[in-house]
Amino acid sequence: MRSSDWFIRPLPKLAPASRLICLPYAGGSAATYVSWARSLPAEVELIALQPPGRGARMAETPHAEMEPLIAELLGVFPQVTDRPYVLFGHSLGSRVGFELALQCQRRGLPLPACFIASGSRAPQLRKRELPVHNLPQAEFVAQLRELAGTPEEILTNGELIQLLLPLLRADFRIADLYCAAPTRLNCPLVVLAGTEDEMVNSQEVAAWRELAGSDCTIHLVAGGHFFVEHNRAWVLERVNAVIAQVTKLSS
Repeated sequence: MRSSDWFIRPLPKLAPASRLICLPYAGGSAATYVSWARSLPAEVELIALQPPGRGARMAETPHAEMEPLIAELLGVFPQVTDRPYVLFGHSLGSRVGFELALQCQRRGLPLPACFIASGSRAPQLRKRELPVHNLPQAEFVAQLRELAGTPEEILTNGELIQLLLPLLRADFRIADLYCAAPTRLNCPLVVLAGTEDEMVNSQEVAAWRELAGSDCTIHLVAGGHFFVEHNRAWVLERVNAVIAQVTKLSS
């Protein structure tokens, strides 16, 4: 495995002042964040993380458990923590981001200057709904359609959905089964929550406060579960506000 397999840099910077490191949602990829690079300050480098099983790593077996996923990522992650960084994850990406930050904390590796958890219940809470990753294909696809995060042209393309099912089932298995130890992170926490998100209720959002070792700020975003796609301008405005605050504190 090459470290470059994990790190997608749309606009590489020779000596960035800081980095924004982003994790995809279940079934998503680094492509979600590539366009963000042009909306960030010139001195900030965007790194979109690309786990196995998607994009150029499509031929690799996707991880179906959190522990080996984080173990592989930790093997290369120190290469991008030589600068102050903000960590961003949406939905499953928020919970992967929490576990990544937690393992960095336990190993004495640099923590994010701020962790932005977007569109997710707090990771110490178990999922309220029944697992979906092991449903028969027709029922699983119906669940994907209801979540509205997978384009309809993919769901109705038999050949394409067969290609993507291993990744989708693996990601949703982590989403269904992962439950974190309720440990506080020693970094500021910003939580973004959709006002019409039927997958995450207000109590599950508020529970992120239990994991904050310092500041925890919660912002409500207009939209459903995939506001990160449908209300991108607002999300980027909030991300840039966090970056500005981090820059101010580190200068």
